[in-house]
Amino acid sequence: MRFTETAEEDIAFSVSPLLETVHSWHVLTDPGHHSLHVPWVRRCRRLPAALRRRMREERFVVSDYIPAFFESRAGDHDAGFADQTAAVRALPPALLAAELAETLVDTTRHSGHDLVQDPVARDAALAELQRADDGRAARLSRVLTDPCSVLEDALTALEDYWSAAFAEEWERVEPSLYESIARAGSRIAHQGLFVMLRTLVPRIRIDPAGRTLRLDRPHHHDIAATHDRPVTFTASHYVWPHVRVTCDAPWPLRITYPALPLTPASAARPTSQEDTLTALRALAAAPRLQIMAHLAARSRSTQELATLLGLSPSVTSRHLHQLTRAGLTTTRREGYYVLYSLDPARLDQIATALTTLDPGPDA
Repeated sequence: MRFTETAEEDIAFSVSPLLETVHSWHVLTDPGHHSLHVPWVRRCRRLPAALRRRMREERFVVSDYIPAFFESRAGDHDAGFADQTAAVRALPPALLAAELAETLVDTTRHSGHDLVQDPVARDAALAELQRADDGRAARLSRVLTDPCSVLEDALTALEDYWSAAFAEEWERVEPSLYESIARAGSRIAHQGLFVMLRTLVPRIRIDPAGRTLRLDRPHHHDIAATHDRPVTFTASHYVWPHVRVTCDAPWPLRITYPALPLTPASAARPTSQEDTLTALRALAAAPRLQIMAHLAARSRSTQELATLLGLSPSVTSRHLHQLTRAGLTTTRREGYYVLYSLDPARLDQIATALTTLDPGPDA
């Protein structure tokens, strides 16, 4: 995704109760992959048994590919859950069929739009699914012949899930999502778009010099975000650990990103002057500033950073230890390697502390 020199004018932010409900349903389809959301998984064990059964039956709609039609009116801050589901129901059946088909087939081999328009492609996809003998062939056949009834079954389950549980959860989550948007806007205003983009997740790679954002996907596109085709960043708690991108016509360009952390108000605390001084001392050395710059692009190991800095691994490790002790970096293990990443929340704390310093009574 490429951005112009006036990129700040070509982006927007939004939240969506419908999308957030869908992403929370996705969490329930594979709880083990969403450790951050275990509390929600446990709470949903108390849902009525009949509703849980229907959600299992219809989970194909959200278990992997999330149909873009769930983004209907996602950029409209005045649209509630009912408004957005009504907008989905009003879409043309062929568009619904194409998106629903994408949930059932290998999207690297078949396009939902091709299955709707091309009988040869449709027959090939059905034959593949019939060999799998897991019920998807019959479901795909129904999607292609009667998409509205398939959609209605899924939306009815979704609406009952909203009424039984997620409407209350949305009341809790929505304020934090708007706070995330406000933080992103402040960062863009003070530091520029690419500083904000770096905070999304480590899997997003940023090249400020080339003015590009890159995500590794089997779906290859080279897209320019322009005034005529702006990109909307939709903040979500329940999309984590994914980043979802919508880039195919006729849908608007959208990136749904994890807005983290979602911290209870009681757990939040202001950064003390001593905390701020600790962070500034950690940054007060050229090698550590260089490390921060390299980690802004992506997560890296000690060995990789040592090579980039021209230092020994032991010296680099000492610099990393000081940054981590100040809370500026975090670590995670991948195989034999420990990877270091920036901590966006900590950086936000430091930035806020610097802009709200108390000059004291003699100022």
